[in-house]
Amino acid sequence: MIITEKTTINGKKFKHTYSDKGMKIKRDNVMYDEAYDPVGFDREYEETNIPIESEVEE
Repeated sequence: MIITEKTTINGKKFKHTYSDKGMKIKRDNVMYDEAYDPVGFDREYEETNIPIESEVEE
């Protein structure tokens, strides 16, 4: 499921969008791990079935 929450970074408000299942999200056929958009932008994202790769520890 796509989660969208408001957050403040350096005094500016953003919408943080991500997948609660650890999957990539996409908008206009571009893949993202997560997205930060200025509040007021109504960008819509779609959850994919592609997992976000985790870094391999050495």
